[in-house]
Amino acid sequence: MRLRRFPAESQSLYAWFLHVGMLDALFDDAARSRIVRRARQRIMSGNADAYTRELEKWLAVHPVQALDMAIATEQCHPGVLVWCELPFHWSEVASERRRVDQGETDLRSSFHSVIETSHGAAAVHGTFDPSRLTCSTANSELSGVRTQYMLAQVAGCLPGDIELRPVAIGARLLSEVGGWVDRLDRPGGGQRFAPDEVEQFRSVDFARAPRVEDLEVMRAIPEAEVKRTLAFVLGEPVVPKDWGGEQSDLWTARLRVAGRSYTAAFLLKGPAGGTLARPMTIGMLGKNGDQLQRLASTPAEVLVVQHCHEVKPEVVSMLRSLASDFRHVRHYMVLDGYDTFAILEQARP
Repeated sequence: MRLRRFPAESQSLYAWFLHVGMLDALFDDAARSRIVRRARQRIMSGNADAYTRELEKWLAVHPVQALDMAIATEQCHPGVLVWCELPFHWSEVASERRRVDQGETDLRSSFHSVIETSHGAAAVHGTFDPSRLTCSTANSELSGVRTQYMLAQVAGCLPGDIELRPVAIGARLLSEVGGWVDRLDRPGGGQRFAPDEVEQFRSVDFARAPRVEDLEVMRAIPEAEVKRTLAFVLGEPVVPKDWGGEQSDLWTARLRVAGRSYTAAFLLKGPAGGTLARPMTIGMLGKNGDQLQRLASTPAEVLVVQHCHEVKPEVVSMLRSLASDFRHVRHYMVLDGYDTFAILEQARP
């Protein structure tokens, strides 16, 4: 069945492409019945709106790994369902859609991008049927290079090369903790907090140009001192002792941003006598990045990763993926060695 081409009204997901057959395979009988009833009620948006709303409900309760997490945990296999949000290069989707409407058969639109993983950069690519687009807005949204959310089945996974079969493509609004309010006035829509947004860090000069010497100083500062300083600055009276099964190194309910207090869980990584005084990789966070996964298992509204050196892009990507789980959307923040040096210099007790 061809979907009506009208914009799908949405609370958290604007769908540009939906593979109805694959979605029907995901949903149970109750969900499919709700889709039929809603489609009858929504004359303009029809099936597209009904399927999108049901997909939101499904994602809110079913665990789906982010693509980078599936790669890190060695679960990226053909047939596995994953999600990703990448700057995709799209083929001439609008033109391809017109050609299909004019009767051309076996025509596929395509996409490709690159994802940073613990094993290096990997190509991500695939194709889809342009006749399954949901609205005319898809013509512009799936053009050039645009970042989009994609729920997909892994079609092939080789070292450095991943083929995806899209189930849904769209834009999602997951900026605010506890809601889906887009914050266009903040970078990234508001999900990532910058260190200089934290009110307790107001006296810290994060704008100062970073220096290599800063990281040399951080090489000699133990993690315990960083923990004590952060606790002091945040006004947290309890500094927990380290133990092997901890979900986080520091917990606070006093992190303040824009006049609001947030709960925050910190993963701290010190120099460990100099052996870890190097750029942070996934491999430095336990097997398959399980320290990040434990951090994400906390109920914190903000997930924070701190390191004594630089933080590699794949770590930031995995942190963002964990904070972007449809079942529990959170803010996240990264404090690299330069940020940590600035805090220690200007805010230590």
